[in-house]
Amino acid sequence: MNHQGYRWGAWLMLLCPLLLLPLTTQDGPSHVWQALALNHLAAGDPAWTAIAEPNHPLLSNQLIHRVLQVLLAFGATGPMAEKILQLLLALPFAAAIYWATGRRQKHPELAAWVPVLFFNLLFFKGFYNFIAAAGLALLAFRLLQLRPSSLWIHLLWPALYFAHPLGLAFVGLAALLLYASGFVQAKPTYFQNSAKARLPFLSLAHGAFWALVFGYTWFASGSSGDAASAPRGVPFLERLARLALGDVLALRLDLRLLLTCVLTLAVGVAAAVPLRLPHFRRFSWILWCMVFFAAAWAILGPDHLGEGGFVRQRMAWTATVLVWSVAVFRNELLPPLAKRVLSALPAIALVLLVWQMNDAYRQDPSARANFKLHEADRIAVQKDTLQPDNYALRTHHFPVRAK
Repeated sequence: MNHQGYRWGAWLMLLCPLLLLPLTTQDGPSHVWQALALNHLAAGDPAWTAIAEPNHPLLSNQLIHRVLQVLLAFGATGPMAEKILQLLLALPFAAAIYWATGRRQKHPELAAWVPVLFFNLLFFKGFYNFIAAAGLALLAFRLLQLRPSSLWIHLLWPALYFAHPLGLAFVGLAALLLYASGFVQAKPTYFQNSAKARLPFLSLAHGAFWALVFGYTWFASGSSGDAASAPRGVPFLERLARLALGDVLALRLDLRLLLTCVLTLAVGVAAAVPLRLPHFRRFSWILWCMVFFAAAWAILGPDHLGEGGFVRQRMAWTATVLVWSVAVFRNELLPPLAKRVLSALPAIALVLLVWQMNDAYRQDPSARANFKLHEADRIAVQKDTLQPDNYALRTHHFPVRAK
């Protein structure tokens, strides 16, 4: 089987659209303008500081803004900075193609699906921070599977946090369940014996630290619930009390959210119970539990959870990526029906990719992503001017907010 052919074919499907087509996204111009605003605020420009200010420095959901800020500071134009960012976002997915076409993989056809996963609706909506967190999560899952004691995991925790909290949540859940189920306690590496090849407790504590930081900044920046119903003047401890009591001013606690919280606990119990399963099956079982949780949230959970919505779309896409990860992990044990479908997978992926690129390139008004929504931000970046109607200024989920 030509593993190299599948690898290069998938890489071309992933990178050629980014290199050859001017792929615009819905929220991309808004993010570029926010990065431009960060540079002006850092320089103390009085016209900009009069209407805007930096948000909490430890706020999540700002990794790509900082990358864009650096690119603009080095002289890149708005479209060029966004194009470089898109290429950077694709790198973890290119790595996923690499390990999906490794020598031990009996079904390298699975790599053809990675470009379809990358060029999804959330990408064309411009949810760059979430795409960054998803790519980093793929790297983290790979490390947890092969080298759970790697120091690179410690670098991924803050990167996941500053990208998007959902990425931090899923990787943290996987790490916790792997540690609780005993998978990593006897998982040797090439360089360490089994006694040392354990997921360090410090790593879990490090991930928990960033989870607590998110909880603090989520309240301190006014991101919880709607900004109008959760003013920044409410003390942090009072906000925690309101959250514990289910006060709608702190968080919209409804039946669907409570149901998904119960599902979360069920996933934890189900993944931690089969302690006597072989390690290979145990890791697969944990991944399937996470698939179930993400899919259940996508179907039953709330769409609004502090960061403005689209939670169910993100969960549905996360479930799809996790299913792909399970297929790659268990490629030798795929059922016969799946093996028959895999032979046609590259052709199906190519058709879907051309379809997606056609809608994006033509900026089809019937597409679910509104490519003209932030046209004013694009013009403001070109002219290097203020854009007081930028939606980030009215929310508390981004590194720039109105005074």
